[in-house]
Amino acid sequence: MNKKTIIIIVGIIILIIGSVMVKHHFSNHDKHEMSQEMNHENNEDKTAIQWTPSTRSALIKEMNSINQNYQSLVSNLAQGEWGKVVENSHNIHSAFILKQELSEEDMADLHSILPEKFIEMDSKFHDHALKLAMAAQAKDGELASMYSGKMMEGCVSCHQIYAKDRFEGFSTHEEVTHEH
Repeated sequence: MNKKTIIIIVGIIILIIGSVMVKHHFSNHDKHEMSQEMNHENNEDKTAIQWTPSTRSALIKEMNSINQNYQSLVSNLAQGEWGKVVENSHNIHSAFILKQELSEEDMADLHSILPEKFIEMDSKFHDHALKLAMAAQAKDGELASMYSGKMMEGCVSCHQIYAKDRFEGFSTHEEVTHEH
């Protein structure tokens, strides 16, 4: 195996582990735990977003959808299943369940509570998903892998800032401003 292949394989393994951690976390919360956790977050962490029950529910659905598609994407990318990678990427790019399920009033509330940095990170994440789809359409494995990695970096950075209380591994990390 050449160095490029080894790097891609290691990257894919790291991405799979990260996505399994996200899936495990979001699949283990019921509404009561979420409500208690939300109250606890708001009292302790200034970066915690004060989600309403409807926005929190929609966010969890969106995260689960992204996680499922990302796991499939990583597997499909490793196998050169370009059509499936394009489909997974488009599903992630268009996974705006928050926009689809919330009322206009909820959307207005959401925009008033979301920090600008969160919106910027979310936008960049969805942009990387679209660029990954374009790389997959061109069957460019190296570029597709790079955007897959950028998407994972986006997940990790966002979770370190806005969800560190939900992910034990991030609970001791300070806010991250690392960018490439």
